Amino acid sequence: MIHARWILLIAALSATVALMGCTQTSAGTPLPDATETTSNTVEPTDSTTSTEPSSERPREIDLEGNDPCQQIPQADWPRLGIGRPGERSEEPTFQSPNCYYSSVGEVTLVITDGVVAWTEKASNVDVSDADPIADFPTITVWNEADQRSCYTAVDIADGQHLLTTATSVNANVDRAETCDRSYQLANSAMKTLVAS
Repeated sequence: MIHARWILLIAALSATVALMGCTQTSAGTPLPDATETTSNTVEPTDSTTSTEPSSERPREIDLEGNDPCQQIPQADWPRLGIGRPGERSEEPTFQSPNCYYSSVGEVTLVITDGVVAWTEKASNVDVSDADPIADFPTITVWNEADQRSCYTAVDIADGQHLLTTATSVNANVDRAETCDRSYQLANSAMKTLVAS
């Protein structure tokens, strides 16, 4: 379930993305505040799938201390459409290190919550299983609130996950293409994380 104020925040973030056009692809993360409970909640939409990835990982990868802008190998930049180094910031919802690649997407090293943030806590999202990346359970999350953003979440450790985001800036959003771009970012970033 998600609080009404989060729906307003998602709507505001979606409007911001639309206003920014092609200059930036910043997507909100539709998650509830786990520290706050209230009776003013909205049930998830029927399109939301309760997919819970297996906790059977080949091993755990600790994201603490890693730089999100160092996860995509430079050799992959041309294939992914990355033309210059990413801009590091903090992702506000997860309060975790984030790297934004202009017109491509984002890489977030979520150190504050596991993939259960998507499978058990989030609403207004359509969650589905994806092919494992480097044998780590992976899910794809489509943002039903803005109909423009797709996330790939890789279950790398208890209480942590790799999150990549792709947001379409085109009027005619191709969901499959947007989700594939997010998945390819995650696949690339996992090369570095697995090697660490």
